[in-house]
Amino acid sequence: MRLLDRYLLRRYLFCLGAAVLALLLVAVIVDLIEHIDTFIDYHTTPGQFVRYYCYHGPYWIALTLPIATLLGTLFSLSSLARANELTAMKAAGISLYRLLLPLFGFSLVFSGLAFFFNDQVVPEATYRYRAVWDEIRGVGRADGSRKQVLLQDVGGQLLFARSYDALRQRASEVSCEEEHAGRVVRRLEGRRLEWRDSCWVLLEGHEYRFGEDGIQVEAFAERALPALTLKPADLAQQQKKTEEMDYGELRAFITRAQANGEDSTRQQVDLHLKIAFPFTCFVIVLLGAPLAADARRTGLAGSFGKGTLICFVYYSCVKAGQALGWNEQLSPELGAWLPNLIFGALGLALLWRSPK
Repeated sequence: MRLLDRYLLRRYLFCLGAAVLALLLVAVIVDLIEHIDTFIDYHTTPGQFVRYYCYHGPYWIALTLPIATLLGTLFSLSSLARANELTAMKAAGISLYRLLLPLFGFSLVFSGLAFFFNDQVVPEATYRYRAVWDEIRGVGRADGSRKQVLLQDVGGQLLFARSYDALRQRASEVSCEEEHAGRVVRRLEGRRLEWRDSCWVLLEGHEYRFGEDGIQVEAFAERALPALTLKPADLAQQQKKTEEMDYGELRAFITRAQANGEDSTRQQVDLHLKIAFPFTCFVIVLLGAPLAADARRTGLAGSFGKGTLICFVYYSCVKAGQALGWNEQLSPELGAWLPNLIFGALGLALLWRSPK
């Protein structure tokens, strides 16, 4: 059986690798056709061109992994079924469940590797890809100036600024809150925050202290904030999008947003998707294996068409579940995991009904 397991896995891995490379090539060609005019208009250098596609590649790989796993399953098992090799294996007394066991085991491990890849490689690569894209067009993240700055510091401190000028190291319309035991005990508000001699200085503001005996207010012309450990580089750092953050960063962002009373429903859905989407590599094999094992008269074109249809329906379900979760029609957990639950149940039903 070990020899047979290696044989099945070798066929599957060859088809999987070919599918990944083919889909990556298609993604690059489509993107090149779409953006070739931008590359020409902005006189993109060879270095920028190479960095753009090197950093964009991991995102495409992560996005197409479910398609690749399904195509790899359909191509490898369909070819065995057409050659009657699966029939010969069953005639030798090996059940379909036992034949598919190495594929299921590998796909489960592969899902874990996909999660690690999506969590540790894709976010940073996506952030760098967008930085290169902004660099090509000459916009965006050059000097670090930004609006609507919200940062959390040590000691329960929370800093908000309406805007930040990175060149002058100056923020405007600033509010700094200090929390203790879950409630705000002190708030500083000022027109401007400046970086002077390695320390932040708040200008033209008021200090509010919230105690059991009421609120105490004190006006000031300027006030040094030595307890604020944030540096100008922290304020200049652009806020990452959810796809540019790993699981830990996104979870910390959600915790901070909830502590500030902000709505984080969308981020919660995306957080659960960071686990649910890589797990699709297992679910899609569970669905595709019974279909491919019984496809005696289906050629490569038929397998490709079947895989394309399944993937189209699957990605539609992913977007639908995400939208329902964002709009609070479903819980964040269910919105992220709904496609896997549907396709997993369908795969188990097909596996149960397949000839053993």
